[in-house]
Amino acid sequence: MSLSAIILAIVAIGGALLGALLGHPLSKSSGVKEGKKEQADAQVAQQAQATIQAVQERQHVDKTVSDDSDADLDARLSKHSRPD
Repeated sequence: MSLSAIILAIVAIGGALLGALLGHPLSKSSGVKEGKKEQADAQVAQQAQATIQAVQERQHVDKTVSDDSDADLDARLSKHSRPD
């Protein structure tokens, strides 16, 4: 083997070891960042869904109250008492 082939082999092995040692922490760090981003996106989606549900329930209540006659509404309200 020539001297240049030996040096090339040493550099290749050194590069492979360096890549193996540094590659894992870098990819782990990248994975953690991606996981945090996905978790934040999931929380935003869940919060948006809860907001949509609250708005729909409010619209349902508003429609029910507006569709009731005054007598029906008074009857419903009389079933509930205010806390003292």
